[in-house]
Amino acid sequence: MKTLLLLLVIGVMCQNEVDTVEKLLADLKGASAVELTALNTDYTVSKNLKENIIFNLGKAYQEQNFLCASRDKSVSDRESDIDKTNKYIAYLQKRLVDNSNRIQTLDANRCTHSSNYIERVKNDNMTLRLVIFLRNSLQNLDNNQLNRYGSYVEKFLTMYKSAKMSELVELAHEFADTMFIDWNQVTPSSQGNLNTVKGQLIEMLNDMERYIKEQIKNAQNLEIATGVTLADFKGAIDIENEQINYDLSSEQKNLIKLEEQLVQARLAAVSCREKGVALQQQQQRAIEDLKNEEIQYNKNKARLQEELNLFTDVYRIYSTQVGTSEDKFKQRVDDYVNDRKVDSYERSEYSLSDAVRKQVQNE
Repeated sequence: MKTLLLLLVIGVMCQNEVDTVEKLLADLKGASAVELTALNTDYTVSKNLKENIIFNLGKAYQEQNFLCASRDKSVSDRESDIDKTNKYIAYLQKRLVDNSNRIQTLDANRCTHSSNYIERVKNDNMTLRLVIFLRNSLQNLDNNQLNRYGSYVEKFLTMYKSAKMSELVELAHEFADTMFIDWNQVTPSSQGNLNTVKGQLIEMLNDMERYIKEQIKNAQNLEIATGVTLADFKGAIDIENEQINYDLSSEQKNLIKLEEQLVQARLAAVSCREKGVALQQQQQRAIEDLKNEEIQYNKNKARLQEELNLFTDVYRIYSTQVGTSEDKFKQRVDDYVNDRKVDSYERSEYSLSDAVRKQVQNE
């Protein structure tokens, strides 16, 4: 465009309209200056706008990173909650197994205890019947018969005085067996006092009877107390198991919710990171766009500045060297058009033909 205007100026000059050339050159110079100013203004506005965009994108990226850190923490928290819940569920399940084993052990011990109780009561009742039998038998023994069993009498008295009831019961069995075997083989004897010995034996057997009955009663009470204690303990375990089963069901439902929350938290974390990458890419594109605009601005600025310098030189040359002699100027223009060297210009000055030629070549 500027080259065409320059050629127009030359054409005007060639047509001897020198009085309008100075105005045309001034207009061209002014237009270039205006265009250069507009370019600077537009670039400044655009640069500020894009720098603000870059800054805001950077700020948004930082905020997104903070948000993503929160999302990552949410994922970590859910994973931790799931781990704790799984451990608690495993503890509850183990507790149920332990309680079941405890009940089985208690039932086995109860069966053993009951068997022992039954056997003991059976033996005690047998011993009690034996004591009663011995006491009744003593009523019919004479002195000779008592002397025949003097060794048993001594043993009974000794064990009674030392309160060795268990050994006393065993001796009673032995005594009864011997009486059944030797009853008809007894020989007379004159030792001891019948009433005294018989009274001591009967008193001893009475004590044994009371002792055995007390033992039976104590065994019955112990059996009842053991049964009640076991029932209470099993009842407590049943109550605990009910609570454990309730807690276990709740924790299993809670685990499902936590796993769903973990899936959502992970999706949110991934989405957050993707948005962060998108913001970073947008910022990078904005930076590249600003760099490209700056490159294009510098190119346009250089071109406009060159044009402005050209018009300034042409205007200076015209106003200082051409305007004083129209005929001489016409000859110079003719020389330029015919591409002949103009000797009247000083080489230190920027000639019209050099300026125009340079502009045309650059265009």
